[in-house]
Amino acid sequence: MKAGWLDGPPPLSHLERLYHELSLLGASCIGRKSAWPYRPANPEELLAIAGEMLRYDARLLSILLQFMLEGWQALNPLRLRSALRKSRWPQALLVVFEFARQASDEKEMTWMADYVSAGFSRISPAELFFIGMSVPGSRMSERRMGLNLAAYARWGFIGQERPIADRVTRAMVGRYDRDTRRRILRSLVERQGDVALSQYLDAVEHSISRQQALADLQQAEGLVLKGRGRGARWMAAPKPST
Repeated sequence: MKAGWLDGPPPLSHLERLYHELSLLGASCIGRKSAWPYRPANPEELLAIAGEMLRYDARLLSILLQFMLEGWQALNPLRLRSALRKSRWPQALLVVFEFARQASDEKEMTWMADYVSAGFSRISPAELFFIGMSVPGSRMSERRMGLNLAAYARWGFIGQERPIADRVTRAMVGRYDRDTRRRILRSLVERQGDVALSQYLDAVEHSISRQQALADLQQAEGLVLKGRGRGARWMAAPKPST
């Protein structure tokens, strides 16, 4: 029995067919009814196939997230778990659920995500989420080093791509994980000597709330507060004299 749903990296014709099948379920995409070797028995198996193809096609991330946010109530969570157990990377579709958690305050959807993801483990060692998007050692690869969004990190992946959560407003979703924010903050202080709350928020692309940014600064080791109000800045604590 082969591992996963895919026979290998999907050719364009298979991606076109996937887009076509997803559009029939109501997803915001247009495809073509090309030939492919897959015979999903239900929408949940189609999503499991989409989860594997997602690692080869970044455009699918926004398509699947919007579909989850708009149509999660029509999914059968038990069938989805069963389909994911046959996947090579069930974690890939679970990343979409993590972004959905961040984009929605719908508790029922969060509880369904908890159930669907229960029992699956993180990828280890960590892998780049999108396969073939950057060449190791390239300038793009170097820019990605040390930067990670929380939704990818939760399942053992590395990625910075933020999906579009709302097809009308084009609002994106995704925040850096804690380790990445610590590295960004440390780099700011080393480069500038001190940092204001607004500068830190700019550096993390306003992907976290002002309250979370303030908590990051207050909890950072080796930083002390200087000033108050709008002029407050955090700087490296002076080293004790010997």
